[in-house]
Amino acid sequence: MCELYVGDPSAAHDRFVRSAALLPAPREQVQRAIVTTDQALARIRLGEPRAAADLLHECVAAAASTGGRVPALRLRKARHGLRPWRREDWVADLDDHLMDVLGS
Repeated sequence: MCELYVGDPSAAHDRFVRSAALLPAPREQVQRAIVTTDQALARIRLGEPRAAADLLHECVAAAASTGGRVPALRLRKARHGLRPWRREDWVADLDDHLMDVLGS
């Protein structure tokens, strides 16, 4: 995790991919959502914001279905990282998804 903030975001991304793959069980959905959100943050830092937004759609669904507080907090932080692209359609789609889930 510290690689994401002070090291190599590429190495962090690869570690998150491996970690998420080790969490396939339904009862591990909260942990997988946390790891996937961190993976999205790494993609933002790698200059791949659209790929990050695609990952965050998965996290929105997981956070909504589990009610997990930590995934929701991580999702908020990742969404904040997309602010430079807030006028892009794919960010608006993510925001719509967030609002749809929060409204239901």
